[in-house]
Amino acid sequence: MFTQRASHLIYNNQPFHYFWLKDNCRCNDCLHSSGQRLQEILDLDLAIKPEVVTIENDNLVITWQDGHCSHYSQDFLDSMQSCENKGVDVDHRVLWDGQLAASDITFSYPDVLSRNTIKRDWLRAVDQFGLAFLQDVPNTDKQLFEVVKQFGFVRDTNYGSHFEVISEENPVNLAYTPKPLSLHTDNAYRHPVPTLQLLHCLVSAEQGGITALTDGFYAAQLLQQRYPQQYELLTSTPVTYRFKNDETHLEHTGYIIELNNSGQLERIRLNNRSIQAIKLPFAEMAAFYEAYQNFSRILHSEECKFSCTLQPGELMIFNNERILHGREVAAEGARHLQGCYADIDSLKSTLAVLETKLETTLEIKLESNVEIK
Repeated sequence: MFTQRASHLIYNNQPFHYFWLKDNCRCNDCLHSSGQRLQEILDLDLAIKPEVVTIENDNLVITWQDGHCSHYSQDFLDSMQSCENKGVDVDHRVLWDGQLAASDITFSYPDVLSRNTIKRDWLRAVDQFGLAFLQDVPNTDKQLFEVVKQFGFVRDTNYGSHFEVISEENPVNLAYTPKPLSLHTDNAYRHPVPTLQLLHCLVSAEQGGITALTDGFYAAQLLQQRYPQQYELLTSTPVTYRFKNDETHLEHTGYIIELNNSGQLERIRLNNRSIQAIKLPFAEMAAFYEAYQNFSRILHSEECKFSCTLQPGELMIFNNERILHGREVAAEGARHLQGCYADIDSLKSTLAVLETKLETTLEIKLESNVEIK
């Protein structure tokens, strides 16, 4: 099952450096019960060698030259196989087009509050689709704060703890007008960008006010498939976004399509209202603008765009780094939405804890044939 070499050990056909194994010792002297390391990297001997290596009860057991004894479960060592993969696991993401079935991502707020399985499904929909709707949310002021409490905390911005999407006489943002808005992500001038946005409808428009939504990752995938050179331009050409008034000056330079270190889609940063003049050499400007315009055309196309009209008591939550939103038609009448921002890491944490609890509860209740809620 294992083979020793001068500098490393091969376990189940997977090589492991001796210093890596020592650094990842799972004993109580090296790993706290909280899961945090007790060893310091400066104390690690990179030339360390084992004295004895054995298999005991399916565990790899190493006694080191300094006398320390380490135990490694097969599950732990097998889980390290993934380090050979160059990409990042994104299988949980479900990319969608303009034919998205709203029923797949729509949930009852009272059910979310009363049933952990429904709450899990709601949070999972946000994580997978980047978007979910809640119905029967109490039509009261700042009720969206109570929704955020189900998974995390409100993220304050220069707009405060929340914002009112209503028509204002002298607005600081075009969102506070009845005008149509092209598809965009919010706060592109911030780093980090607020990752979740919630919009709760208190009063619907008499006419218009239709919300348009697009999965930016799906649109970026189409761009990459059809125009790979344009995709490359938008992932490698820096652009600057800015928001400035008497009290605030926010600015950030990034990419319209941002990738992680493994080349996987990480976020879309696109806001036509706050993008600044593009600074490129004359010879490169036309190609960039063609790519920029073409991506926007794909985003707004019928094959990508999903439209809806929020009704009083309805709330939508979406990943602001993935889902672009806009207003298709000017809103007429006293339309009133309340919005706020939150962080997706809190949502993912709540989802992971909830899934673990439900799995444990399932095992217990299956033995006693009790209904799971």
